[in-house]
Amino acid sequence: MLALASPRRYRSPAYLRRVAPDLYGGRMRREPALLDEHSVARLTRPPSTAGYLKQLYAVPWWSSLPWLHRLPQPTLVLAGDDDPIVPLVNGRILARRIPRARLHVVPGGGHLFLLEEAPEMAALVAAFLAEPAPGHLAHP
Repeated sequence: MLALASPRRYRSPAYLRRVAPDLYGGRMRREPALLDEHSVARLTRPPSTAGYLKQLYAVPWWSSLPWLHRLPQPTLVLAGDDDPIVPLVNGRILARRIPRARLHVVPGGGHLFLLEEAPEMAALVAAFLAEPAPGHLAHP
């Protein structure tokens, strides 16, 4: 996890290739060639130094837990079960704290499962958004 502390993975293809499997998990761990598809965007559009530092600061110091119970809308929580950066327990906590939340666990999903499984995740989110809200009648 020390690899998270350095933005080197946004600037060095060799370093990214070395740390990505352990850092991101999921298909990046099982299919290292997949990294080639994602590395172009990561290496050509790295975050700004200020943005990166703010993100690092937020990780240990900010939490939405005190306010989650106030979310009134149905919520789909997506989590991978092979994400070294955001463990599955975090998704479980979110789903328990948000009153109308549903947890969907992506089997074998790492930190980048939204990119690695984009068509499947898009279909899942679209189906969730198409569901009628509780208490509302569906329109034909």
